[in-house]
Amino acid sequence: MCVLVLGVMVASQGAAARQTARTPAAPGAPASIVGGSRPPVIGSTAGVSAGHPLTSAAAFEILLKGGNAFDAGVASILVGGVVEQDLFSLGGESLVLVYPVSEQKVTSIVGQGWAPKGASIDYYTSRGKTLEGEGLDPAVVPGSLHAALTVLEKWGTMSFEQVAARAIDYAERGFPMRPRTADTITRNLKFFERWPDNQKFWLKPDGSMYKPGETIKMPTLAVTLKLMVEAERKVRKKGRVAGIVAARDRFYKGDIADRMVAFLKAHDAPFDKSDFAEFFASVEPPVSTSYHGYTVYKQGFVSQGPSLLETLNILENFDLKAMGHNSPDYIHTIIEAMKLSYADRDSYYGDQAFVHTPGEGLLSKAYAAERALEIDPKHASRSFVAGDPFRFDSKVKDWPFWRAHEVASETSRTLPMETLLASAGIPKDTTHMSVIDKDGNMFDTTSSGGWITGAVILGDTGIGMSIRGEQFWLDPNRAAQLRPRSRPRYTLTPSLVLKDGRPFMAIGTPGGDNQEQTILQAFLDVVEFWDSWYPNLHTAFAWPRVQTMLFYGSVWPHDAGFNRMNVEAPIPQPVVDDLKTRGHQVETLRQYGVSGCATAVMIDPATGNRFAGADARRDCYAMAY
Repeated sequence: MCVLVLGVMVASQGAAARQTARTPAAPGAPASIVGGSRPPVIGSTAGVSAGHPLTSAAAFEILLKGGNAFDAGVASILVGGVVEQDLFSLGGESLVLVYPVSEQKVTSIVGQGWAPKGASIDYYTSRGKTLEGEGLDPAVVPGSLHAALTVLEKWGTMSFEQVAARAIDYAERGFPMRPRTADTITRNLKFFERWPDNQKFWLKPDGSMYKPGETIKMPTLAVTLKLMVEAERKVRKKGRVAGIVAARDRFYKGDIADRMVAFLKAHDAPFDKSDFAEFFASVEPPVSTSYHGYTVYKQGFVSQGPSLLETLNILENFDLKAMGHNSPDYIHTIIEAMKLSYADRDSYYGDQAFVHTPGEGLLSKAYAAERALEIDPKHASRSFVAGDPFRFDSKVKDWPFWRAHEVASETSRTLPMETLLASAGIPKDTTHMSVIDKDGNMFDTTSSGGWITGAVILGDTGIGMSIRGEQFWLDPNRAAQLRPRSRPRYTLTPSLVLKDGRPFMAIGTPGGDNQEQTILQAFLDVVEFWDSWYPNLHTAFAWPRVQTMLFYGSVWPHDAGFNRMNVEAPIPQPVVDDLKTRGHQVETLRQYGVSGCATAVMIDPATGNRFAGADARRDCYAMAY
């Protein structure tokens, strides 16, 4: 059992203990910065870090049984989709990056669902509908299972039955309800009243709630997974790959899809069978940039991923280490760089099946150098203005859509602070899984959607329908607008890093629009201030973070937080005062108050040992052996 593995083999973190002990601050940072109480998680063979202890344990179990990083990663998606449904379910989406050592390259698997062919801006506006994030109006086809089984098919070594065994066990026999899941159910009781199948799924037969620590079972979801295993068994003689394809086809093309589509049609959602049967997880090259000897890979411009690369390109024009970690100059510089990349994100990114983004220009070093000149070292920018990447792009020379060209004001329509801040306060969030195995194969996924909050359970399938369509725009002037069979420009953003061409790190986080801000700061903490955390990756992830709100929220209704900036409480008041004098509208949050939970695994270039880390902002869990 996984719990035995946990008890015997893992160094882990505990929510109650992790805020009690101090660790050395990064260079230039005040001694008050704390890093948690956990010992380093280091092994000689493999590492796992994920958003829930049972998810990490499932991946770890597969590695101990001889599976590779891709087998383990798929197992983590399947288990996470059962036990983490306040953050992610199997009706949601999984965005994946893989680095198979045998191929010596990174590949992107886009498991983001698309809108049905019956959906259009006119369909919604003529009916007075919006994409507000609950129910079936913002629904898209579930993408997670297609992505997971595509990874397993192409790079795994095990069968679907083997990697799904733990997920089926938890769904059929039950697992302990964690407090945050129980809290999420409580917040959604009113929503459940409109959807009886949600009540059956999340409440006891007598209509009462499960309490934290009680065992919850999900028999309908277990049946769906077992039907997929049954399909695999029927073609076992044809080989492992044929079995995986059969399992996937039963979900998207077979009787499971029939039942999902029948439910959707019965509730007037514009889906038909072809929306599921023709869906695919896109397998494509990633985008990347270099940063001081590291190569960072992200998914393409249908995600927000390239904004991290843009930011790194801009920051390469500054000596961040010399500024000192979380000094006023350091914070000001990274905040201003992120503002610039967000303006480009909100202007130029969208589904590349419909939009031709000037990606070459956006990711060029010359463009970044030009953007870096826009940063005033003494004054916070109040502008939200997209750059001009077309002069640096050999293919795309014009842009028919909206481009950011605004100046923030105190009256700008802004996001409610509780919407994007502390992880505990986010009604819908995300999870993340990273795996490195004995051979150096790397797997990284940010998985989300199909949440307890807002997702409709599709009848007796146990599948909560993704509402990721809330990240479309119902505006024909926006690049990321809703179109039939388009994928929303999603926030989910896995990351892989090579150092000098060799596997180094898989890293990601939950946190919506804040994901790239968390990844940026965690990555810089690791590579710029190595000596201050090594070898305890937990320490780097516990250092305080900041965030800008100068962007349009990716989630409907796309409000903005212009000129607002948040800093976590351990950052000293003199630093906050300095930032205010530069014009930042600063709000100080509690310790660990910025949304996110960085989870990462890495290979130490000096020793080859595997490090795993999970920060203290949530019950993420790291393991190694």
